Amino acid sequence: MRNNSTWAPSALSPTPWPHDAWRPALTILAGFGAVVFYVVPPLAYLIVAAMLHLVDPRQPFRSADQLLIAQLVGYIPIAIYLGFVLPRVARTSLRDLGFRRPNASEMGTALLGTIVMWLAVTLIGAAIVAATHRHDTENAIALLKAMKTPAEQLAFFLLACVLAPMIEELIFRVFIFNALSKYFFAIGRGIAPLILAIVVSGAIFGAVHAGSVGQLLTVSVPLTVGGIVLAYVYARTHNYWASVTTHALFNSISVLAIFVFHQKP
Repeated sequence: MRNNSTWAPSALSPTPWPHDAWRPALTILAGFGAVVFYVVPPLAYLIVAAMLHLVDPRQPFRSADQLLIAQLVGYIPIAIYLGFVLPRVARTSLRDLGFRRPNASEMGTALLGTIVMWLAVTLIGAAIVAATHRHDTENAIALLKAMKTPAEQLAFFLLACVLAPMIEELIFRVFIFNALSKYFFAIGRGIAPLILAIVVSGAIFGAVHAGSVGQLLTVSVPLTVGGIVLAYVYARTHNYWASVTTHALFNSISVLAIFVFHQKP
């Protein structure tokens, strides 16, 4: 176990997990529970909203304001669930999983990660559009464009730029990346298993943001690179809040760009 009072890594390095951390069966069970807690509450809310005629029962996913509420309904249970489950699956404390105050060096890494992530996602996205002549919009951005009132837009901004980064970093970095790094180091040596965990977790992050098969290229590939940057920030700092900062700033830049350049007059 690490000494919590002094542990503050400044270089990319593997996490010294306890021998019984991330047991496959328990990890799979925890992952299944995470899916249930993330999917069921929003769907249940939309069903109830349709029964109360808050949304069109024939098109329950077309109401922008109710979709925002449904996302919030999903975020709260998954955050509570993972906060309870992860220390037990990882056999370590939330602090050792990265829930501690970031220092200046870690925040510097987070800010640099924001710049690299924005440049990489923007350039790769532009190259894919130029090559395919296809411009797909990520579901979250499509939802933003459906926001009509300032209150809805503010709610979306808070959800996309504060809550979503916190929840997604909890899922993709603290859970998925850490589990993968433990498994890959069990079968390999050196820095290669850590890099593989960074790439695979980034690919999973990119894939889940696709709204269709076609978006696996236009949306998932750029966001896979973004996920790799986020995983690197987390792996280098071992700090949850550092990768959350990178993610939140990237989302904020993206949302503000939509407000400034793409809103209809």
